[in-house]
Amino acid sequence: MFKLIKGIIQLTRNPPDPNWHVERQARPSKSHPLGGFWKTNPNHDHGLAIGRAKDGLYFISFCGPGGCFEKGTYRPNSPIEGDPDYRVIDNNTLEVRGKKGFSRYVRVKSRVSSELSFREAVDC
Repeated sequence: MFKLIKGIIQLTRNPPDPNWHVERQARPSKSHPLGGFWKTNPNHDHGLAIGRAKDGLYFISFCGPGGCFEKGTYRPNSPIEGDPDYRVIDNNTLEVRGKKGFSRYVRVKSRVSSELSFREAVDC
């Protein structure tokens, strides 16, 4: 019992790395224009961080208020375009295949819902 309590105390003092670097690295670039943060609903504080990975691929990680999955662990790295699990609708709209079929994601400025969406920021 003492070891369990000691372990819980240690965990609260040194929580696991929330991998916020994944969210910060999810940015579009010339070589990876689909980089950024993507959500099914702009009001949610979670979604997909998409960014540059090795060999011309993208990493696709889930991020929420508690942190992000490490790159390559949530979904395999992908070229996105040409991958049957993704549909590029336009520069700011993707569809991603999940267990229940495809879900539509829109690119937003930030994981935090109080930020303007990418589309709103561009239209300003």
